[in-house]
Amino acid sequence: MGRRLNALAGLAIAALAALSSCAPMLRVDAPRPPSHAIAQAADSPLKTAFAARIPPGESGFHLLSGGRAALAARLALAERAVHSLDLQYYLFHTDTSGKLVTAALLGAAERGVRVRILVDDIDSLDKDVRLATLDRHPNIEVRLFNPFRTRSTNLLVKVWQALRDHVRLNRRMHNKAFIADNQLAITGGRNIGDEYFEAHDNLDFVDLDVLAAGAIVADLSRSFDEYWRDEAAVPASALPVAPDDARLQRAMRRLDQLRREHAASEAGRTLATADPLPDLLAGRIPLHIAPADLIVDPPAKAREPDKPTARLLIGQLAGLWIDPRQRALIVSPYFVPGPMGMAYFRYWHHQGVQIDILTNAYSASDVPVVHAGYANYRVPLLQTGVRLYELKPVAEPIGGRLRDLGSGSSRASLHAKTFVFDDLHVFIGSFNFDPRSARLNTELGIVIHSPELAREVTAIAKDAMRPERSYQPRLVESVDKPGDMRVQWHDTFQGEARISEVEPGTTMIQRGVLRILQALPIEEHL
Repeated sequence: MGRRLNALAGLAIAALAALSSCAPMLRVDAPRPPSHAIAQAADSPLKTAFAARIPPGESGFHLLSGGRAALAARLALAERAVHSLDLQYYLFHTDTSGKLVTAALLGAAERGVRVRILVDDIDSLDKDVRLATLDRHPNIEVRLFNPFRTRSTNLLVKVWQALRDHVRLNRRMHNKAFIADNQLAITGGRNIGDEYFEAHDNLDFVDLDVLAAGAIVADLSRSFDEYWRDEAAVPASALPVAPDDARLQRAMRRLDQLRREHAASEAGRTLATADPLPDLLAGRIPLHIAPADLIVDPPAKAREPDKPTARLLIGQLAGLWIDPRQRALIVSPYFVPGPMGMAYFRYWHHQGVQIDILTNAYSASDVPVVHAGYANYRVPLLQTGVRLYELKPVAEPIGGRLRDLGSGSSRASLHAKTFVFDDLHVFIGSFNFDPRSARLNTELGIVIHSPELAREVTAIAKDAMRPERSYQPRLVESVDKPGDMRVQWHDTFQGEARISEVEPGTTMIQRGVLRILQALPIEEHL
């Protein structure tokens, strides 16, 4: 029996290898024309609008907490750029939001704007023709970061390739940046897709971006250039597809028609009213002027597993020496602190720091396996004095800053990644507080030294922590086993306080699966 199983396994592996060898391959020797961010000294309407409002060497910031405003701001930057647009994203969907952004990029390219698009290849295997078609435009260049060599949508082929090259392919570029004329930039937690911009029928990510101007934008452009010229960034011309100019022209006509139809619709009019850029450019909305630091993983993190921690984003954050003395607020949708994170929390608690953490409830998480990693730390965190809050998938319509999610609305899921230390320092970026962000994926974020912005971010988080919108886990002594502690979940529903003895909104089967996941030795991959 053992020999038969080994033979069958060998045949299966041989079949997968043969199937993979027949699939089209990426041409890794494709030419990579050099390019760099334009100089910040170049004239641009975006530069003129902020030149007198931001002192030399400093930066200006505006929070984009609403999804519609975040999408409208990106479209507005694409429409106003005169020199360049540089985009760097983990995910770039082909839904309505993705098509609107693509239409805006093509419109800019038609005006003579140079467009560079760098996307992680985790979500691109079924988009080869689309990406190659965009790359066909003379003013657009597309590159794929850390790509799959075999280009096939066949699930078996993808699984085989992932297993064969798992060390490299398990490391992804999670950075997010949208840079116009090297003058204005948007970064934060959002990818390009309907669920990030309040445009999805079933899912609404509660997220946070920041629009930046001034000195920090040059730092973002330097980071983009470093990733753009890295050996892991492969041109779309290397894809085994060859769309012609006729396909590009058809795509441009279809996308322009979609753009015009959307602009004339109720959704389009709502999106236009959410655009903050006209008021920002006219000075009717003030910027938060503050010094800031860009912290970003080197692109080689995706290729070199043993990069020194000091060179990584987590080492750069520690090197800023902004450890909290009174309060620490951490917002992270995927929260798995690990031994090092727990050591920090114990030290901070010993120093008298109050620690508040907002993450997803199990019923709100879009990645339950990561919630299992968090669940293993819930009791130790509470014993350390940390206050935990878990965002509900549906919140009561009580008003406030967080968009109301009543019955029939999209399911909410936290996706923002932000930290606030002592109401003085704010981190906004792509970094989740988990092992994957710390050790595997490349990440990017801005640390802004602004009490005003810190208060604004804290107010948004505190609103989400209200008992109508989040569960608060608390420790209580077990009745059956005195001295043992267990978790209760406290919240408010229809004006009444309530307590749950099990994870709210879960079935017995879900809780059983969660316990199995908690027992698996997979934390380093979460």
